[in-house]
Amino acid sequence: MSSSSNIRATVAVIGGTGTLGEQISTALLTEFREQFPTVRVFTRDPSSATAQGLAKKGAEIVVLDIDSLESALAGVDVIANILPTVLPEDVRKKVNDAVVKSGAKVYFLSEFGLDHRLVNFSGYEQPEWEGKKRLAAAVRAQAKGSGTKIISLYTSVFLEILLGPYLGFDLEKNVYSPYGSASQKFSTTAKPDIGRAVGSLALLALDSSTVATVPDEVRIAGSTVSYEEVRDIVSSVKGVPKGEIEVLDLDKLEQSLRDQKGKGSILDYLRLSVGKGWLDHSDNDNELVNPGRKLWKWKTVDDQLRA
Repeated sequence: MSSSSNIRATVAVIGGTGTLGEQISTALLTEFREQFPTVRVFTRDPSSATAQGLAKKGAEIVVLDIDSLESALAGVDVIANILPTVLPEDVRKKVNDAVVKSGAKVYFLSEFGLDHRLVNFSGYEQPEWEGKKRLAAAVRAQAKGSGTKIISLYTSVFLEILLGPYLGFDLEKNVYSPYGSASQKFSTTAKPDIGRAVGSLALLALDSSTVATVPDEVRIAGSTVSYEEVRDIVSSVKGVPKGEIEVLDLDKLEQSLRDQKGKGSILDYLRLSVGKGWLDHSDNDNELVNPGRKLWKWKTVDDQLRA
């Protein structure tokens, strides 16, 4: 990325004070500050402690107003959309429209989760994820020929929320409860590493000598493990016996979601995706984003447990 070291660009983070947005904003304001001397953080509450903390790091805090977003994005080279998918689809479409009209060179869609190309919920589609797919297809068609590079960054499960009972990890009781095989691999990525990946990909996409190497859809993985491996890591780090594995019925979970026809819990969809192997990002773009791990060390499950 030596050729990218000469780049000086303006970046905007829409929704830059949320739990993920803050980490992306922080990475751009610190580790990529030389290349991105101007970072605009769009938020609905500029008086929040998070917004003020980012301002102290050098961010320009901008009130997020969807109706005037296009003009507020004037002069921005890179835009990262971190708005939540719970927002109405028409609102999220307005954001996409404003971005394309702004003339930005690089646009990160509001993804940062599972890779839609791998999942198959035929007949019982998850509404939020289907909305993401529709919006992505529409904005890519809209931006065709405009000069805006659109990137979907798939990160799988956030490392920070992985080790909890809602995903079948009860560390207090030392019990691990996967749906399906306990040896099924799945990937996880820490939020600060996602921020670094956004910075790295933005530089690659802005550089005329490397933009062709950046795919429209990028997969990363801080680490790829199984329930068995997490159990063993916990045993090693905490010095406790290897915990019990309670395998749950994957087929029963899938049938339950089918019966609910898209009204099932998003958490159940996530757990089904783990059991099906759809969150295994072993085949990834880590080397493109962080060649030889020379830019940073990916945070692992072991690191998270020791933190």
